[in-house]
Amino acid sequence: MKQLAIGMQATAQRVFDDDLIAEYAALCGDQPGKAVPEPLIGALFSYLLGVDLPGSGSVYLKQDLTFVGVAQIGELLTATVTITYIRTDKPLVTLQTRCTGAGDRLIADGEAIVMVLG
Repeated sequence: MKQLAIGMQATAQRVFDDDLIAEYAALCGDQPGKAVPEPLIGALFSYLLGVDLPGSGSVYLKQDLTFVGVAQIGELLTATVTITYIRTDKPLVTLQTRCTGAGDRLIADGEAIVMVLG
C-alpha cells in the first residue's frame, strides 16, 4: 500500500453548466432540472478516489452520502476526500467525503471505504 496517512486530503473543483446538465439529462432520458443531479456530485468523489487519493489501483467498496443542500447549476463545487482511518491488517482506507458550494455551503457529507491495491 502506498504511503498513506490519516489526515491526507485531495480536492477537486467543478462547475456543472447548463449544457452538461442537459447532456446528462438526455443520457438518463430525463428533463434537465434546475439543480445539479446528485449522481454527478457523487461522481466527483469517485474521480478523487480513483485518481488522487488513494489513486490508481483503488477499489471503491462503499459510499454513504447525505445530501443536505442543493448544488446550483453554474456554482463552483468543491469535493474533498480526507483519510480518517487506515486498517493495518487489510489494505482498507476510510475517507470522509464532503462537497461544498459557494461560501463553503455544505451540499453533501459522507464516508467512503476503499481497498488500496496499488
